[in-house]
Amino acid sequence: MHTDDRHTFDWTYPPYDAEDAPILGSQLLAVTQKAVERLGDQWGAAAGPGGRTGHLRTDHTVFTIGVCQAGDVFLRNDKIGDVMHLPHVNANSSPDDIAEAVAQHVGHLY
Repeated sequence: MHTDDRHTFDWTYPPYDAEDAPILGSQLLAVTQKAVERLGDQWGAAAGPGGRTGHLRTDHTVFTIGVCQAGDVFLRNDKIGDVMHLPHVNANSSPDDIAEAVAQHVGHLY
């Protein structure tokens, strides 16, 4: 699995845990890495700026995975700017559940 530290955007809100402490970026990177495991080795994972997002990338497209202020997990296609909140998962969901939701959505596109 390819992991790097490049990123594309520096906008989003950091995710917070139940005690209103920021969740470390390693958790969003872990979600992205788990999504790569499900999607295949043509995908790569990268941490976003300041640990605020994770990036799922292939040669032509980058998807940003993050958490909005309401605690919903979003997936943004950075190439076209399309953003969606993933159904059935939020900031309190397990990394495995979020990765599965990401992989299902991205897998339908590619």
